[in-house]
Amino acid sequence: MPSPLDATATRTLWRYRELLDEGLSRQRIQRLVAHGDLRRLRKNCYVPEPHWTGLTTMQRLALQAEAHHHSLVGLPTAQHVYSHETAAVLHGLSLWRPGTAVHVTQPTRTSNASHGADVLNHSARLAADDVVLLRGLPVTSLLQTTTDCARTLPFDKALIIADQGLARGVSRAAAIAHLELLGPAKGVGRARAVLAASDPLSESPGETLTRSRLLRFRLPPPQSQVDVLTRLGRYRLDFAWPDLLVGLEFDGKVKYFGATPTSEVLYQERRREKALTEDGWTVLRLEWADLFREAELEARLRSALYCAATRAARTPRS
Repeated sequence: MPSPLDATATRTLWRYRELLDEGLSRQRIQRLVAHGDLRRLRKNCYVPEPHWTGLTTMQRLALQAEAHHHSLVGLPTAQHVYSHETAAVLHGLSLWRPGTAVHVTQPTRTSNASHGADVLNHSARLAADDVVLLRGLPVTSLLQTTTDCARTLPFDKALIIADQGLARGVSRAAAIAHLELLGPAKGVGRARAVLAASDPLSESPGETLTRSRLLRFRLPPPQSQVDVLTRLGRYRLDFAWPDLLVGLEFDGKVKYFGATPTSEVLYQERRREKALTEDGWTVLRLEWADLFREAELEARLRSALYCAATRAARTPRS
């Protein structure tokens, strides 16, 4: 078996007893942790620091769930299922500003101390089809995860997960029916609002947050993912008000740092936008920072829509 510090080792999680079995003394383990070569994720579970450093936030959250499960191997513990934000991560969903706690759901409520300070316990009796196996862990189904997060998270965070859940096949009607079974439970009303506002056409958390702002501003609802035919071909806008010839694009950095060189991507963007402008379109572009300057953003959007409506009213119909 490869050493936990072997650069070629494929294993990432090690229980304390396993490290001892590898020939590492207690003092050696303590020195490795102190020197930053080995990270203690939780009691009885360690990961090589270089591996941890190379992980994204989502990958780290998933590994924390695996560490929790790994640390309990061979120990008597109440039945638990990974749920809420932890389940969303394990399903491969993108989260916005996620918490660091590991969420578990059990049939009866237990103290957090029974699992560790970094664990949040929820109590619910889950049906067999509410649980799936992911990465060797018992995890709430995508439907259960979507409704759990819709009930417990702030609106924007919950909407990001709901959009992805619907895009991955969760039925809005099924999710609402799932909530109805809970009766007047806490968070059900908020979850209904999240599901009503969700859109499976959203392609990123940034687009979801943009739509959330439009709802908050009570602006006329746009269409999502609108194809517009230009002289350069078909161009897809993230959002559009086709009657007013106004488009809205969310520019996340990821969009410009793929396999195609950034300069080429930007050049093609400018060409397509010029073609839209020639056809009478106004295209607004938003970045992450714009979403958190809400007064400025609302004024900018209202101005663009007002100008477009005024222009449309003055243009004779053919």
